[in-house]
Amino acid sequence: MDFKELESFVTIAKVKSFSKASEELFFTQPALSNHISKLEKELGITLFERNNRKTVLTPAGKQFYISAQEILNQRENALLSLEKYQGKIDGMLQIATSSVPGQYIMPNILTGFHKIYPDVTFNLHYLSSGDLINLIVAGDLDFGFVGASPDNRNIVYEKVADDELVVIAPNREPFSGMTSITFERLLDEPLLLRKEGSGTRQAFDNAYNAFALLGKPARILSYMDNNEMIMLCVRAGLGLSLVSQISIEDKVKAGFLKVLPVEDYDFHHAFYFVYAKNRSLSPLVMRFRDFALENAGFAVPYTPADV
Repeated sequence: MDFKELESFVTIAKVKSFSKASEELFFTQPALSNHISKLEKELGITLFERNNRKTVLTPAGKQFYISAQEILNQRENALLSLEKYQGKIDGMLQIATSSVPGQYIMPNILTGFHKIYPDVTFNLHYLSSGDLINLIVAGDLDFGFVGASPDNRNIVYEKVADDELVVIAPNREPFSGMTSITFERLLDEPLLLRKEGSGTRQAFDNAYNAFALLGKPARILSYMDNNEMIMLCVRAGLGLSLVSQISIEDKVKAGFLKVLPVEDYDFHHAFYFVYAKNRSLSPLVMRFRDFALENAGFAVPYTPADV
């Protein structure tokens, strides 16, 4: 058993495909298959169930996956210790993030980390908060950044930054003369919302459920994936929306949008570094995690209690 075989095994298990793993590892598929065959022969077990659609771990493979990750993490820890002694740390970070922290939190974190560790490279993946959490629970991702409220007891949430969700409207009458808005009044306007799975959409749904006694339907005009598209449509007068305050500062200063805090509901919001509760992170990821939290001034883990 060697490290190349273990790396091949762990990568295939994560991406559920020999072809995708070969692209990520820069191995040919025959070489990858040879690594797995040698590993299975040495262990005396079958690691994967293969079909035309997906490659998945067998029960024995799932058990070995935990040990293989630990072995690779220990190797990386030893290499990092040596590299730190020699003054060099390198590697690639696979970073998953939802859209708002990806656009408005990550740039400063990546820039600062790169200045300290210039030999570390980044591969960013944009996902909805819901999809990102599900992939971490499934073992397909190691960590990520989300704006969704802590609601999964299998995930550790560590706060990176605080934020506020606010209503945005076109900066023209009748909205330009308003200083705030009630949730009931908001429901009278055509709304442009993020699609299901985003932290912002989760916050709106929670508020709507809290005002269920109003018995008032929301006038949802469109669901959108892209925050910038939402802001451009609001500016054009298509409707109102609920967005992260940090995402609109430049457009508000330019006079394109009007911010309307909601009078009767607390839309306090936060962004989190998230990872699986019962799975260890690699030393390089831990270094990145420590940097992100220290620079934001937070380092208190939170895991939702059992319900």
